[in-house]
Amino acid sequence: MYETCAGIFIGEGKIIHFVNTKRAAGGGHFSAPFSRFSTSSSGEEKTSCSTSFCRSEKVDGSGVRLSCLDCFLKEGTLCRFEYQVSREFLLAKMVGGTCTMAESDSPEEVIYRATYLHENGYGKYDVMNNNCEDFALYCKTGLWSTDKGYQGRSSQANMVHPTSQDNKHKDLAENVIRYATAIPRAFSKREDKDLGVRKDVVKVPVEELSSFCASLKS
Repeated sequence: MYETCAGIFIGEGKIIHFVNTKRAAGGGHFSAPFSRFSTSSSGEEKTSCSTSFCRSEKVDGSGVRLSCLDCFLKEGTLCRFEYQVSREFLLAKMVGGTCTMAESDSPEEVIYRATYLHENGYGKYDVMNNNCEDFALYCKTGLWSTDKGYQGRSSQANMVHPTSQDNKHKDLAENVIRYATAIPRAFSKREDKDLGVRKDVVKVPVEELSSFCASLKS
């Protein structure tokens, strides 16, 4: 089974990424300018590493970790996440979590955000609302959704996230049609909810991210 993980490369063989702390003991989801694709579903992680900083968290339990490139990759393949791609390029990609139409900020800004979140913590991991791709997308763009109910910034999550109509089909004919059109609908949702075209996203300074998220919940 393929598992896509993303991380912010900050130089000197180091990557800052976001993991699900509930799975941390078994590797968990890494959280891009870079993604790695792994065919391993065992979740096993290297037990030893020569680098003293590897898999370290400045804020215990935050899930924001600094790792070496080798441990981040495990036995996967390194792929570059593409930004500011065309609509055609986006739709041509069969796998979510590989590109976005949103524009990336400068490397200095990206590394600053990732480093700040490593040092100060980040929000709670949620596979649909705040996963590893969401973390990387924010570090790269500074964009955050104002939608209180569903963030949906991750293209992987958007492709499988149910719409309000997905739960309304009850008879056999409707279900057949729904399943037959599942893939086109998934790609449509991926395009409509791409960070580069959405109207509900705003630029949020990393120093204000915690208070901004708190205001959405109030």
